[in-house]
Amino acid sequence: MTPLEEFAAWPGVDRVYWRAPGADAVAGLGAARVVEVEGPQRFDAAAAAAAEVLDEGEVAFVGFGFADRPGTGAWAGFPSGRLMVPERVVRGSAPAVGPTEGRGALRVEDETRASYRDAVKQASDAIAAGELGKVVVAREVEAVGRIDPAVVLARLAGRFETCAVFGFGRGRSCFVGASPEILAELDGDVVTTYAVAGTAARGLTPADDAANVERLALDPKEQAEHRYVVDYLRTRLALAGVDLDPTGPTEVRTLPGIHHLVTTVTGRIAPAPGMALRLVGALHPTPAVGGAPSSFAQQWIANHEGLDRGWYAGPVGWIDHRGCGSFYVALRSALVGPRGMRLCAGAGIVAGSDPEQELVETDVKLAAVLDLVT
Repeated sequence: MTPLEEFAAWPGVDRVYWRAPGADAVAGLGAARVVEVEGPQRFDAAAAAAAEVLDEGEVAFVGFGFADRPGTGAWAGFPSGRLMVPERVVRGSAPAVGPTEGRGALRVEDETRASYRDAVKQASDAIAAGELGKVVVAREVEAVGRIDPAVVLARLAGRFETCAVFGFGRGRSCFVGASPEILAELDGDVVTTYAVAGTAARGLTPADDAANVERLALDPKEQAEHRYVVDYLRTRLALAGVDLDPTGPTEVRTLPGIHHLVTTVTGRIAPAPGMALRLVGALHPTPAVGGAPSSFAQQWIANHEGLDRGWYAGPVGWIDHRGCGSFYVALRSALVGPRGMRLCAGAGIVAGSDPEQELVETDVKLAAVLDLVT
């Protein structure tokens, strides 16, 4: 069976599915060893645990919440950080396309539109008052009905070939997604991260699409949002001891349903056990999912956003015994449970942001997953 088929059939509490762009899929089944971490030092604790529990040739799959506190409600069972060494690892091909049966099985329940506009207005007022430079405001919708998380993963893999597709299963719940955004990757001594900030919808025609790309590339608001992220990543990596390469060009990356501004940031650092997790801790949360200044933005989100993000916008990935690994920001994601799916999407609010336009941006991001199940 393929890794996804093994993942779907696994009867145990713990299961992970991972497919990076251009690589074979991997399923991690069962938990040979687990370490859970909480609090402000959770990334250092996870790095120390990885150095301690991983034997040669082993990998651990790791996921973190956006915030440093355990999940509540539907997110119960997803702590603020969890490292799992699987009992069994299956590698193989990913599905070429997702299954078509069951489409339209879920219905969307969304009562957040008015409250989201209000939250964006509050964020804009805080920025105008000089309290923040940028803050990402997220909203949550629910798609009600029954669907197998493995079906969602297959559809995500079929649609988003250039994204990392992930599934972290905990009992009857499974956190799934397809992220375009590397937070921190350590391959040998090479460090890679992406600044992904600035968004435009796809056009209905090739001419409309090209016009949207041009507007995105030139839009002052989107460029300002993107620069926040690039500057933050370079500063934090330098403080972590990474010898940085010159900044690469900013490009428009096109995905199904959406365009993003993307800048790749690279550098060098000597690998050591747990190192990839230390880099993750140095970077999370970036201004692309939190804001700037970071601590003020996180406090604003906790006080005003009105939802438990859970693992949405947190780091997910894997690490090996050498300290090399790959972690993505958990975007285009959903928590699948017995009753349906809970989905979050956010937009970066800066000076001049318009509440209606930011709401539309979250609609575009939510549609990346909703279109697969509704």
